[in-house]
Amino acid sequence: MRKSARWSQLSTALLAAGLVCLGVPARGAPAPAPPCQRGKTGRIAFLLKQQTAFRYLAADVPFFKKTAEAAGFRVLFQSAENDPGAQVSQAENVLTQGVDAVVIQPVDFHVAGAIAKMARRAGVPVASYDDVILGVEHAAFVGRDPKEGGVAAARAMVAAVPRGNYGLIGGDPGQTGSTEMQQGYHLVLDPLVKAGAVKIVLDQFTPRWKTEPAQAHAENALTRNANKVDAFLVSYDGMSLGVLRAVHAAGLPPGSVRITGQDMELAAAQAIVEGRMFGSLWPAPDEMAARAAQVAVALARCQPVGATDTIANGAAQIPWAKTPITLITDKEMAGFVCAHPHWLKADQVYKNAPAKKPSCR
Repeated sequence: MRKSARWSQLSTALLAAGLVCLGVPARGAPAPAPPCQRGKTGRIAFLLKQQTAFRYLAADVPFFKKTAEAAGFRVLFQSAENDPGAQVSQAENVLTQGVDAVVIQPVDFHVAGAIAKMARRAGVPVASYDDVILGVEHAAFVGRDPKEGGVAAARAMVAAVPRGNYGLIGGDPGQTGSTEMQQGYHLVLDPLVKAGAVKIVLDQFTPRWKTEPAQAHAENALTRNANKVDAFLVSYDGMSLGVLRAVHAAGLPPGSVRITGQDMELAAAQAIVEGRMFGSLWPAPDEMAARAAQVAVALARCQPVGATDTIANGAAQIPWAKTPITLITDKEMAGFVCAHPHWLKADQVYKNAPAKKPSCR
């Protein structure tokens, strides 16, 4: 059975299980949301899909915690380590303990619908974070627009490589941050494919955003095309490192194949300033986390969340507190490093390119 099929079955089973355990019919109109009641526990749950990547340690967790605690709330953190079933169990646990609001970064956007249903029955408002929950109405979504990020990366790549063979390597197919970024790539590239300027030789997703499968995707694309791949649009820096390894193993000169990523992790930033990688999308997890904490506090207090847009999730137009996403190349790196000392240090980024290191003031 294919991985995507197993995920689909798991999504359906868990969603149904979440509805049954709450006594809600699996079919028919959802129960109306109860009227907002100001929270009394002083606690907010922040359910993350994982916490081992650099962004969570440096941005998501500390910025959310600082903002929520400044407003007088204690944060209950949970990490599912990319296991959708574990995330459902963690949600059940925090709802049993009692919280005033739940912010969830879904491992799987369909499975997370079960969590939104649980919270509705418990009278606890839910905001989805980074990836929007699909098919279930909930209070808010906080995050960047991954489609805009895909468009930005593809446009910059096309400006550098207007003709040639392109490989597209997305992240987990169960997350909108991956699927919509891939849509953004196609919005830019498909007209060029039709015009004959660009050929897409690889278009794959990568369950759990793993490095090794991404490397295998790149190796296969290079082998099938006699190493004639001009650009890889990749949706996460950890996967980009696998692509870099594939390019190196193929004996191609560093920088001869343009590669993007996302998250601005240290290894990617170093590869960018050294000319081995083209750029990385910065999804501003520090701003996203602080904004999510503000939204959670507002929900706990029955106050407006200050949404700047809405996003359709198949059940409703969800209020959207939109945060930025920007491509950082070597040209923008110095300014980025100086503006984000909490994220990356100039000495680390420019370790192997000291002559390019900026003087941050």
